[in-house]
Amino acid sequence: MVHVLKMSTLQVIFRGQIDSICGQMCFKVIIPNQDVDILMLFLVYEHAPHFGISLAADISTKEHELPMNFLSGSGCSYCLEIYGLRRKIISDREFYEYQSYGRKVFQVMKGHLASDLNLNIRLSALDHTLLPIDRDSKDNLQIGVHHKPNSRYTFKSNQKYQSDKTWILIFKQHGEKMNFFIYTGKRLKFTLPFELHAARNCQIKAIIGSVLYESDLVRIFANEVNSEKLNFKTYFTKQEYQSLLNRTLSFIKTLQGKFHTIDYLYRNKSEMYFASIREYHSGIMKPYKKDHNGDPCSVINGRIDGLFFSTAVDFQTMKPLPESLYGPVRLNVDASTLFTPNFNLYFADFYCHYRVHYVTVVLTPKRSPTDKFCEGRLLKLDIRQNPFIYLSETKEYFYEVMVYLSNGLRVEVFYTEAVNISRIIENQQGHFERVPIVGRGESRPTRIPKNNLCKICNL
Repeated sequence: MVHVLKMSTLQVIFRGQIDSICGQMCFKVIIPNQDVDILMLFLVYEHAPHFGISLAADISTKEHELPMNFLSGSGCSYCLEIYGLRRKIISDREFYEYQSYGRKVFQVMKGHLASDLNLNIRLSALDHTLLPIDRDSKDNLQIGVHHKPNSRYTFKSNQKYQSDKTWILIFKQHGEKMNFFIYTGKRLKFTLPFELHAARNCQIKAIIGSVLYESDLVRIFANEVNSEKLNFKTYFTKQEYQSLLNRTLSFIKTLQGKFHTIDYLYRNKSEMYFASIREYHSGIMKPYKKDHNGDPCSVINGRIDGLFFSTAVDFQTMKPLPESLYGPVRLNVDASTLFTPNFNLYFADFYCHYRVHYVTVVLTPKRSPTDKFCEGRLLKLDIRQNPFIYLSETKEYFYEVMVYLSNGLRVEVFYTEAVNISRIIENQQGHFERVPIVGRGESRPTRIPKNNLCKICNL
């Protein structure tokens, strides 16, 4: 005889008043999953999701009173979301992991004034992909993400309150269960107690409120702010960068390229760009934040300041390309003026836009803040010998810059210091020239997406 064991279910009841004295609302929550330790409840007005309450209740207590008065009438719609959570502890930090979910949208009608309105909600063990109260919000609170090697992430906000607030943080990374954290403070500054996998799509949001009631078994908060949802992608660690470098080296082996001396590193821009530098910045070309062009997991995106210089040449003349995609004015700078032994070199990216592949290297002064940033996150290259671009010493301490040249690969240099154009022109270390433009003739305000289908440069 085969015995079939039926898992028993738990029931927890939440009660609230209807129109203060005329009736009672009763939610009976049925929990089939025995791994649940905590119920996290979000009860809000359907058309004003930042108004309502949040409640965290230990399931050992089977009945709770809700400090919310439900109003009857056709215009009063409510949304109740309940998450069954399991308590977890890492490095003495307690948080909760998603197990099950239930949701109910309802109205309280006039006809229920004399008796209780009962709603049964059965939690489902299916994975739920939406974050709580996941709808458009007009709240201005924004969450910033900060990364430290290898994969530690801290979330911050600029908003500072006069008194302590309760921050319910909901975090999810692709392929993993949702996590809930409860944080108390005047300002958000919270570090995840675990490292994140590289190249993962993640989401985080915060529900901020004030404590209405708190005991060992239940905590109730009045919602005040439902933050915007932050979507971000986790950065490469050095391990992923090593894999990306290995892919780059394998690709180079398939090319028929060679190293060649280049005379210039150059930038193509509009007339207005260079005119503004001369008029408003005393001829000094200042670095600015790295855009999100290239691999979205590159750790330098939006993190460090610099200026892009091209090394691409025409293979017939071995001079800079005769045309420009980014503007009709070209600043040529003697390569050895920027590329010196006092700088460190780092491998930062390998990507393509369907045709040519690009390697991005970062050139930054030794012991500078940017050098310190790169040292912990990127792969350092020997500035005198590497597969992409290096210094070759000739007679009397004169240096030449050697670049790997191929039809299938271009090396771009992200130079992290300001460039004094006036001094360079005065010292005859560079010059301007006009070049014909092709395509748009300017850089795009939004990044050009990497070709995610390429089997060569995607991990």
